[in-house]
Amino acid sequence: MRSRYSAFALGGLGSYLVRTWDPGALEPTLTSAELDRRDNQWLGLEIVDTRTTGARATIEFKARFCPWNATPATRVQTLHERSRFRRHRGDWLYIDGIIDPSPAGNSSRNAPCSCGSGRKAKRCCLR
Repeated sequence: MRSRYSAFALGGLGSYLVRTWDPGALEPTLTSAELDRRDNQWLGLEIVDTRTTGARATIEFKARFCPWNATPATRVQTLHERSRFRRHRGDWLYIDGIIDPSPAGNSSRNAPCSCGSGRKAKRCCLR
């Protein structure tokens, strides 16, 4: 989880994000070029809870970020997610995540997804 957060924070590491995504869960239209974009300034990661059962893990985290195009009123936002991972050949692969709605965030299905992918929330993390 920390390495994937770092890849989003640094930007330009879309190929790493694709490699650490479970191939069966990766949306075919999502490319490393899309994941290379740095739409947000990531400000910090807090791991809230971790649970591992064999080759499966769930990680709950809060990541603070500021969209580059943010207005002063909506400057800092928090992505609160429970991510699922599976271990395959010694590597942890991201399966999916459930985003907890935040009163400070925009929960509209047609709004840009708060994960920073650039896609609509309904086509990204709200699936």
